[in-house]
Amino acid sequence: MIRILLGTALASAFIVGLGLIALAAGGSRSLNAYLTLSGILFAIGMFGFLARRNAISMLMAIELMLNAVNLTIVAFGAFVPGLAVSGSVIALMVTAVAAAEATVGLAIIIAIYRNKKTPLVDEYDAMSR
Repeated sequence: MIRILLGTALASAFIVGLGLIALAAGGSRSLNAYLTLSGILFAIGMFGFLARRNAISMLMAIELMLNAVNLTIVAFGAFVPGLAVSGSVIALMVTAVAAAEATVGLAIIIAIYRNKKTPLVDEYDAMSR
């Protein structure tokens, strides 16, 4: 479980870091490139959420979608002068919410796994013991 949390956190930091590095290095001079990348990441995350049966994989797909949102917010912050500081603050808030979501989600998955002995969401049909 620690490896999954660490992997999710590192993936989040990597994706947002790549977006920040690309923006700081002058990367693309067009907002469309960042929005396209963000849309692709969000679509991959949505597909991962809808196609997977494993609850942990579904949480990782949600994290990918939240990273796509962060990339969009940071890109708008870089291209819209009025959002320069606000965009970074909002992105940090989204990251904090994503960390809390991962923590609560994994706690729920562990509790269900202890009772049902399976991480597959198809087996979670009843909330009774």
